Amino acid sequence: MLSLKTAIRWRIIDIVVMAVMGALLYYGVAAQLVRIYSDVAKYECYAVAFWHGMPALQTLPATQCDFITHPTVAFLSNHALAIWMQQHHLPTLLVQFVANQHVTQAFHVLPHEYPFLALAPFSLVLLVPSIGYQTAFALLMIAVAILMYAALAHFRSRTAALACVFYLVVGGWGTAAARFDLIPSFLTLLALVYAVRKNWHWAFAYLALGTLFKFYPVILLPTFLLAQQLTIRGRWLTWRRVAPLVTFILICAGVTLVSLRLSVEGTLGAFSYFQNRPFQIESLSASFLWLLSLRGFALHPVFSYGSLNVLSVFSAPVALLGTASLVVCLAYVYWLQWRGKIDIAAASLLILLVVMVTGKVFSPQYLIWVAPLVAYVGQANIKWLCSWGAVSALTTWIYPYLYFVAGGITRVPYVPLFYPVVAVRNVLFLFFVVVLLVYFARHRPNIQAPSVRGEITPLSPVLAGK
Repeated sequence: MLSLKTAIRWRIIDIVVMAVMGALLYYGVAAQLVRIYSDVAKYECYAVAFWHGMPALQTLPATQCDFITHPTVAFLSNHALAIWMQQHHLPTLLVQFVANQHVTQAFHVLPHEYPFLALAPFSLVLLVPSIGYQTAFALLMIAVAILMYAALAHFRSRTAALACVFYLVVGGWGTAAARFDLIPSFLTLLALVYAVRKNWHWAFAYLALGTLFKFYPVILLPTFLLAQQLTIRGRWLTWRRVAPLVTFILICAGVTLVSLRLSVEGTLGAFSYFQNRPFQIESLSASFLWLLSLRGFALHPVFSYGSLNVLSVFSAPVALLGTASLVVCLAYVYWLQWRGKIDIAAASLLILLVVMVTGKVFSPQYLIWVAPLVAYVGQANIKWLCSWGAVSALTTWIYPYLYFVAGGITRVPYVPLFYPVVAVRNVLFLFFVVVLLVYFARHRPNIQAPSVRGEITPLSPVLAGK
């Protein structure tokens, strides 16, 4: 039991840490808060279009919302979807419902690449005058970062909270307060916290909310299901085993139905958006294609889907290799979890790391997804701090520094250090993931087989940072 004096001292330390973190994160994005082509400026366009309709975009600075009014990427449209439905003889009433939706009117314009619930933080900041929109959004995200720190300090340890601050500042210096990724990251952390405490309804509820803000948390659903099943003894066909999953499904289905009612085009368009994306220039696959270009196989940078991407004659086989690696690695992580070699925290972290390292896209803000989980699992372990800190620092070097040096996103590939720095970061990231997988493979389970005890293994001393 801490004395009153000690408790007050730690509260003062917490306040100082949160204030310094907030100041650093705000300073990291301050230069972006005056740009009409920033991500936050895009969020403002989505919010204005949703609440007031497409004509209201004319009240914003010229060209700020060109990505909506004059898109360069083909998205799934209600017209094309209605034709497809008619060709497949779906009910006429359903076809007419899709065809007659007015997707340019208020309450019917949804983001192309984000789920419907992502409009919540975009809309909240509309309460301030337009001139202060980007600043208010940055302050909102800093508030979420502070909540993340408080949650880790309360539910895990103060060292884990401090480690998270380190990762957010070093790796998210130019992105954390200028993206909304902190919200699904925080919700995923809450889902993990409740899962560790075996409060499965709340765990699956928070996982559903994270998925409805940004799709990536859904990849953790099998991990949560496996962990939940291993904690229940007795028969398999019981309500206790399926009730948390039903909670997840009902929340996702309810919000999705509302989204479909507003815009079928906006709800389903995100899936075609991600399916057709080429390799983003900072991904591991793009680094591999760059190495092949050194052997004479041309690499073609293109700006599309709001990011810089690359095309190559080897794009298809590299994409196939990435997909195969993803499937194998996910199956391996599930096997480790089933065997009791890892708990749900380590499994969740590994799943996200595998998705990031094998995916077609690796944007700087992706580090925000895993920062609280790396901190939760590794805490103050010096090896974790140094290795993931290096990945984070190199990512910040890439963006915003090298992008700023280039003087324009289309000039980035011609910065001499760009491809080498990205390749070094990606190799280090891959090495980090491989080392974790090897360690867990050699780790002796601390519990009996799931069929006997049905419990989840606790963190090992190494993973706990002790």
